[in-house]
Amino acid sequence: MESIKIFREITLKQIVTEESKERTRKQLREQMVALNDEKTEFEENKNKMLTEFSLKGAEATQLNQIRQQFDSQGTKFHVGMDEIRMNMVSIDELKSGEEIVIGSVEGPYELKVGDKLETATKAEIVFKDGIVVEIRQ
Repeated sequence: MESIKIFREITLKQIVTEESKERTRKQLREQMVALNDEKTEFEENKNKMLTEFSLKGAEATQLNQIRQQFDSQGTKFHVGMDEIRMNMVSIDELKSGEEIVIGSVEGPYELKVGDKLETATKAEIVFKDGIVVEIRQ
């Protein structure tokens, strides 16, 4: 056998531009609004449910357990919002022209006898404002 087709990880990189920073900021703001809306709905449901349980005569220990479960879930919203805020700060610290890793995909590769392993396992696709500007092998 002289060759074999393998799948390899291809790193996706983006060249930072003011346009890409603004696009990312917009996405983060949209995520923040969606998360905030979800949190508001959660709080309304929490209060409604606690009131219903109280009216049905639930014991104090049951209500405290339910309240703790809701508080635990509520913490997840705060953590998510903090992550978004930290990402917004990180965006501002990026410099134009800098390359950042934005993800990876798998792609096929024809591995031949005599190929260097490094060549077979290292590949990158570089984008600038959504357009492929370079493919590195």
